[in-house]
Amino acid sequence: MTLATKIFPKQIFVDEEGKATNIKLFSFSRPHMRAMHLSWLSFFIAFIGWFAIPPLMPTIKADLKLTPSQIADSNLTSVSATILARLIIGPLCDRYGPRKAMVGLLLLGSITIGSAGLASDAKGLIIVRFFIGIVGAAFVPCQYWASQMFSYNIVGTANAICGGFGNMGAGVSYFLVPLIYNAIAIGLPPHQAWRVTFVVLACLCILMAAADYFLGDDCPGATWKSRTSSLERHDVEMHGLPQTASDCDPIQTGELADEKPFSPHETSISTVSAPDPSPSAVVDLLSQFKNPAVLILMIQYGCSFGLELAVDNMIGQFFYEHFGLSQTTSGMLGSIFGLMNLFSRASGGMLADYVNTLIGEGVQGRMLVHFTILMLEGIFLIGLSFAIGSLGSTIAVLVLFSYFVQAGCGTTFSIVPFANPKSMGSIYGLVGAGGSIGSIVFNYIFKVYGTNYVDAFRVIGYVALSATLLTLLLKIQNRMLLGLVFKKLNS
Repeated sequence: MTLATKIFPKQIFVDEEGKATNIKLFSFSRPHMRAMHLSWLSFFIAFIGWFAIPPLMPTIKADLKLTPSQIADSNLTSVSATILARLIIGPLCDRYGPRKAMVGLLLLGSITIGSAGLASDAKGLIIVRFFIGIVGAAFVPCQYWASQMFSYNIVGTANAICGGFGNMGAGVSYFLVPLIYNAIAIGLPPHQAWRVTFVVLACLCILMAAADYFLGDDCPGATWKSRTSSLERHDVEMHGLPQTASDCDPIQTGELADEKPFSPHETSISTVSAPDPSPSAVVDLLSQFKNPAVLILMIQYGCSFGLELAVDNMIGQFFYEHFGLSQTTSGMLGSIFGLMNLFSRASGGMLADYVNTLIGEGVQGRMLVHFTILMLEGIFLIGLSFAIGSLGSTIAVLVLFSYFVQAGCGTTFSIVPFANPKSMGSIYGLVGAGGSIGSIVFNYIFKVYGTNYVDAFRVIGYVALSATLLTLLLKIQNRMLLGLVFKKLNS
């Protein structure tokens, strides 16, 4: 089965637990594809609300009389609450299911986003941006939801598509939010129009939460409690660790040995008991810090998604101040960065899955793609520091950098599901929190360097390149990337 037929098949095939082994992208059928589209749409709407303030920053800055330092501080706080929220939401996904966790986040987010207009000074803006950051945790149930619906051979691609399409919300916010504001400003003065804009965005969150609750399913079974993980099912006997698609999936010869066309009436997994929940979600969460692979993936996700968030916060202001463009034009150009997620993050996950099936060495194929993508991300980020002398060269290099930083998010989460499937919620939360921590670090670097964008981009590029080298220490399923290199050299 080729990659194309896995994404654009005539029908959905499932494994023995009811998880899809392929993706029918243009279908909204229940449960697999409907859950997939609801998951990325939810994250998409959450992302628009999360990053709705930066596109309107010139108007808000004038209204609240903000200084550059105060704007930088608000950028920092916008991702601070996300760290704690992502750590909490992971275990909640384990307990209640990703659908209900997503619904709760969107409803809570609607309150915080709708309250943005209450800010009347810099302190108020910093406070509301802190609480708006909670909705950024929607990434965790988004990825968790996809992992529950798709089998081990295609989970990297599914996660990358959901994460990438969801991340597009940042890019869309840069042209959608100003358009909403401009429409409202026809009848209201600017200081009221930007406040009403956030009420509109809050309503979008409520509508999306309702769609998730009434239209979606947590998993391909009757209830959330009646489930198991295809990642856990394929254990390596001598190590007690899960296998990857390349280990146990006869993908080179066609379809999976145990896959079959999906029937909505099947209930085969309803008899499979879910793993017993841990006695303490906190203990389970803390225990994951003993796993070096989790720590490495946290750092690398900080240098991919965290860096993406930091650039999302400043890119519109960068075009506005550095090139003297209007708020609307700056927003349109800034949207290029986020809109690249339409294909960039998904292509990272797809490429990782594809190369892994070709190499057939555990997750080492995914590690190889991951290492290459992160290295190119760092190179083009450093290149961006040399290109910002002109608008044309800036846009050209920005497109290249944005592709690789977003593809790096996809390759990261092509590996994450295999770190420890029995604690998937905790690990998703930790790695997701790593992205938010990275965002704080990079937002702070942008604050320190101020309008000295040349040095800021260059320093961050060196940090990203350094994090790439950690892939050489990454050990998943007792296999490392260096093992693949030595094997190929000796063969």
